[in-house]
Amino acid sequence: MPYAWWPLLLAGAYLLGAIPFAQVMARINGVDLRTEGTGNVGAGNLTRVVGWQWGGVAAVLDGLKGVFAVLIAKRMGLGPGAAGFVGVMAVVGHNWSIFLKGRSGRGLATSAGVVLGLDPVLLFWTTGWSLAGWKIGGGVAGFLGWGLLPFVSVAMGRPLEESLVLLLLATVVVGRRIQGNVDSPRGWRPALIRAVYDSDPVMDDLPRPSEDPLYP
Repeated sequence: MPYAWWPLLLAGAYLLGAIPFAQVMARINGVDLRTEGTGNVGAGNLTRVVGWQWGGVAAVLDGLKGVFAVLIAKRMGLGPGAAGFVGVMAVVGHNWSIFLKGRSGRGLATSAGVVLGLDPVLLFWTTGWSLAGWKIGGGVAGFLGWGLLPFVSVAMGRPLEESLVLLLLATVVVGRRIQGNVDSPRGWRPALIRAVYDSDPVMDDLPRPSEDPLYP
């Protein structure tokens, strides 16, 4: 593939990922996901607010964004590392959509699509943890499933460039969790709780400022 096409391919993957299918479907139902439910513009929040039928369709469409980005890159002759990087750009577009002027979804369905297009066998790992989420909690299961995915890739003897791009993918997924919503509390402890549990801590769990001033 000529190098001149590389920036266009990355930009196209970002714009593809940035299409907010969940928000479009929510709008059809007269809802703005940014102000309803968790405030997250994704299939999960759409399911909570509108229903599982709409959420399921959005999840499939979000997943296809990741699949198509990787498969198109492979079709153009890119190896697993470069094709995976194109897929990661689709996840970045989903998580920080230009059409929504900022943060949007968590990128789980689109990330699953990237793994499906890149190395379908590894999808069994993330899917297994998704099922385990029914028992141990979806947030913790997601953290383990995606956070450990690059190490699973290495353990299975996958090419180094593939494992590195999966590390980047895991960083994007966990990083979006850490970012939280606009009104999420800041600080290292809330960020750590969001990374592991994908939810904000209750305010009573946060340290309160001292009632006594530090200086007279």
